[in-house]
Amino acid sequence: MQEKPFEPVIGQWYLDRDNRIFEVVASDEEGIDIQFYDGDVEEVDREIWDELAVTTIAEPNDGSGPFDELDDESNILAEDYRPSPEWS
Repeated sequence: MQEKPFEPVIGQWYLDRDNRIFEVVASDEEGIDIQFYDGDVEEVDREIWDELAVTTIAEPNDGSGPFDELDDESNILAEDYRPSPEWS
């Protein structure tokens, strides 16, 4: 008897057979969007998801994995923000 594939859960973290950690970020009839711990996003077809050997895991302790590569220019600094004079 074949086991029924489990449904992906948005917000759940998984570990695949290649030891890649990812989170399901979206799901619909056509596919599942997953975001790997390093920030890469991939869409997986339903048929492929059903064949994946994944294990559910707890959220990684360091949830900043996808944001590790941000450079200084991508952050908004307080000194760069100037409120409109009409806000005074």
